[in-house]
Parts: sequence; structure tokens; C-alpha cells
Amino acid sequence: MGRGSRIRCRVGLTTLTVALVGAACGGDGSMTMTMNVGEVEQQVPAILLPGHPTLVTEVNCEDLDSGRLGAVRCTALVAGTEVPVIVHRPALDGRIRVETPANVVTGVDLSGWAAKRLMVDTGVDVSVTCTPAVRVAYAGEKFFCRATDAVGREIPLIATLLDSEGAFRLDAAPAEK
Repeated sequence: MGRGSRIRCRVGLTTLTVALVGAACGGDGSMTMTMNVGEVEQQVPAILLPGHPTLVTEVNCEDLDSGRLGAVRCTALVAGTEVPVIVHRPALDGRIRVETPANVVTGVDLSGWAAKRLMVDTGVDVSVTCTPAVRVAYAGEKFFCRATDAVGREIPLIATLLDSEGAFRLDAAPAEK
């Protein structure tokens, strides 16, 4: 049906101030530059996908060498796709940064763009809902959408991501048997 605009959210470069401050402090209240790998792994989902942390189902970080400075490499399973994650050690104020090169596309954003695309292409005003809630933006990832017009007619659609930036193609879904 057409190619939509590029839609995606950049995941990462998020700073967490409060939740991991305890991970950076020693028992006597003095600041130490160490992190607890278990606490880091538990906090990454809420940092990466604040609106959908349950879609980050697994986080694994390398062993933390307390004598080594610098970032810690992790891998997160986001909506079924492995993505690299880098956790930067706490600054003097206790804040850490988490970043990943991965982009995500949300079903809500895609729904809005698909509705606009259909309006432009067909002249019909529709509402669109797309699932799942989030996909990591890679070519070939699919969202299953349903367009509903003003009189309640529904049209099943498939939105296929064309690249890692979130460009998508919208096609009619095959007829159900």
C-alpha cells in the first residue's frame, strides 16, 4: 500500500540517577567506583524501555572487575531480539549512563503513522492499532495492524520494517481461511 515515513525511537543515552546510586556507594557511605552486576542487570530494562520494561526479558553483563575503569558491556533481549548495551560506570555524583545503538519502533507510533499514510493514499480516515508493543528496528520485522474506518469495517494489515531507521511498508494481510 505504500512506504511510510521513518519512525523510530532511539534507545539509550539514558541517565539513571536514583535507582543505582546504592550500587555505587560503599557500605560506609563513601563513594566507590564499583557496580553490582546483579543490580545493573535488574535496572537495565526500565532504563532502555521505560514504557515497556517487561519487553526486555533478559540482561547479561560481563563480569565487573572492580579494579577496571570504563564501560561494562551487556546484552539485552528486547522483544525477542538481542541488542548490545553499554553501561557506563558511575560518575562522582553516582549517576550512570546506559546506551545501545539499537533503535526501536513502538506499535503506538506505527499506528499513528500508518493511519496518516492510509489517509494520504486512500483519502479514508481510519484508526489503526498495531501489535506488538515494540520491535527492534531491523529490516523484515513485522507488525500486525488493524485499520478501522468510521462505520466499523476492519482491514487487517501488515507493516514490514524496511531498515533499522524505522521506514515501513504497509500491505494488506492475507485473507484468513
